[in-house]
Amino acid sequence: MTSSQLIPLDRLPHGRSARISKISKSRTELESSEPDLEELLLGLGFEEGAAVEIRHQGPFGGPLAVRVDGRLIALRPEDAAAVLVEAAPLLSESVLGA
Repeated sequence: MTSSQLIPLDRLPHGRSARISKISKSRTELESSEPDLEELLLGLGFEEGAAVEIRHQGPFGGPLAVRVDGRLIALRPEDAAAVLVEAAPLLSESVLGA
C-alpha cells in the first residue's frame, strides 16, 4: 500500500498509524432517524489531518477502539468506514521505496 491511497478507517490494520483525509457519506447518514454522522465525528476529534490508529476491536466484529490525537474512542465499524484515512508507510515501504 502506498502512502497516497485512501482507505476506510475500519480497514486500517490494527496498530498502524494514519492521518484522517475526509469523512465520507455513510450508510447510517441515509436513515433520517440517525444524527448527522459527520457532525458527531467532528465533535469527537475526527478532523482532517488528525492522527488515528485502531487499537482494538470487540469480538464478532464489535466496536473499534480508535486512538485519535491521543484520545481513545469507541466506534461502530460502520461509522469507522465513513472515515477515510491515508496510512503512514511502513518502515519497509519507506526504506525500499515501495
